[in-house]
Amino acid sequence: MRRGERERGQKDGGRGAWTGTGTSGIVGPMRRLLPLALLLLAGARGQEKPLRERIEEAVLAFRQKDARAGVHVVSSRTGKAVYSRLETEPFLLASNTKLLTTAAALARLGPEFRFRTAVGLVGNDLHVFAGGDPNLSGRFHGDDPAAIFRGWAAKLRDAGARKLGSLVLHTGIFDGEHLNPGWKDYDLWWWWSAPFGALSLNDNCVDLTVHPQAEGEPCRISVSPDTGYVRIVNETKTAAKPQKPFGFTRKPGTNVITLRGETGARGTYSVAIHDPTLFFATVLLETLSREGIEIEGKIEESSRPLEDVAGFREIAAWESDLGATIATCNQPSQNFYAEMILRTLGWKAKGKGTRENGLAAAREYLAGEAGLESFSQEDGSGLTRENRASPADLVRLLLHMRAHAHAKAFLDSLPSNGAEKGTLRRRMTAADLKGRVRAKTGHISGVSTLSGYADSADGDTYLFSVLVNAPPGSSSAGADRLQDRICEILVRNKSE
Repeated sequence: MRRGERERGQKDGGRGAWTGTGTSGIVGPMRRLLPLALLLLAGARGQEKPLRERIEEAVLAFRQKDARAGVHVVSSRTGKAVYSRLETEPFLLASNTKLLTTAAALARLGPEFRFRTAVGLVGNDLHVFAGGDPNLSGRFHGDDPAAIFRGWAAKLRDAGARKLGSLVLHTGIFDGEHLNPGWKDYDLWWWWSAPFGALSLNDNCVDLTVHPQAEGEPCRISVSPDTGYVRIVNETKTAAKPQKPFGFTRKPGTNVITLRGETGARGTYSVAIHDPTLFFATVLLETLSREGIEIEGKIEESSRPLEDVAGFREIAAWESDLGATIATCNQPSQNFYAEMILRTLGWKAKGKGTRENGLAAAREYLAGEAGLESFSQEDGSGLTRENRASPADLVRLLLHMRAHAHAKAFLDSLPSNGAEKGTLRRRMTAADLKGRVRAKTGHISGVSTLSGYADSADGDTYLFSVLVNAPPGSSSAGADRLQDRICEILVRNKSE
């Protein structure tokens, strides 16, 4: 094992003058002091502790009641562990679960895999064939969720389609589950617990912008996409010095969103909707109508695949690739994306995009090819408290993906410390650290995790996993500091 070395400035131990080179050039008492000085210098160099001991000090300095910390660090240069603590014990993963999901999808489907949503006509009816794409949103269109729909409208106008019959949505690639059963304890109006579906729009959220008005007046609320699908109950008041906390809720099983409290600041808030398929259909119909295309029939949902629909004439399509999608999933830790990717994996590997098929396909890869030994996975994102793995298993996965044909796509998908975006943008921002850690964060109540790669000053790349589990409701601040401290030690490590 290589031992790091950090030079420190030494104070002069006495007066004297250098009159030549070597020991013969020392005059007076300095010549007699030279052996002692050399011993002191050697001692100072020897005081830099081995890498393992420095990590151990950081771990022992972490003290949080009833918390467990599992750590595993491996050198890519030697392939050997430089530090391990509780490395084979299972820990709750939070969003480190996304490493399992995205690695399996990337390995099985490849970064060039295309999500494809096809739009066209069968007779006078408009048909939309789902592709499981999470990217149908304003994320890449100036925050305009209806931009893609307007593009479809232009193609339909060019094809002479102005008055159409029914709207038929083909969603059979996925099953009818829109929420993981393990999410039942969450308030499902938050964006991070948004539902999923074969046809989804704007991460299945509406974005509400609150505009303060005159003091004491209700705030003005604008909705994006501009849709009648949701009903807004506005119980807000404008206040320069708010006395009542501002907040919002959505009544379960409905799309009635209530905003209440006082605020004097403009802000935008994403609220998850109920029923992704109907949301998609409603906004599509509204957009087409604004663009001069009327649907006179009803909305239908079908499980029939494109190849079983005779006479389909494609008019437009939307495509996006898996590589960019995985980056959008991992860097901001977008749960909706992870669930969509998991079901797409299940669809392509097992014939149907169900949670069970996605998890089975992921397990086959993770256990059969990546060599993970003991883990459990119950969703794609990490929101459930049933996702567990050991630090050693996560590092085993990181090692496997580093040597994989799609290693670059996987590495590029991970947040980078001090970058402009991503969940590590405000962590480890010192100049000598910035951009040297690529790792996946994870947080749910009582859980803080960080696993990834750290490029060190000695030219090595360390693969690490730091998993901290504490009782629900515990602060994650101390665990985050421990993770950052270990990364700092790894990045600043120097060979002898």
